[in-house]
Amino acid sequence: MITYHALGYYGLLGLPAAALLTRITPAGSTARRITARITLAALLLVAAIVALSY
Repeated sequence: MITYHALGYYGLLGLPAAALLTRITPAGSTARRITARITLAALLLVAAIVALSY
């Protein structure tokens, strides 16, 4: 069973990889915009999970 804690933990593990991928892609490219949006969505998901767990 996946708990809020596990979702937040796995989300936090994926954030450094997403940030690295965002830094590697060229500025202004579609890939960079997509990865930046996915990274922001992951951060919002982690924040929502933390808020809902209390």
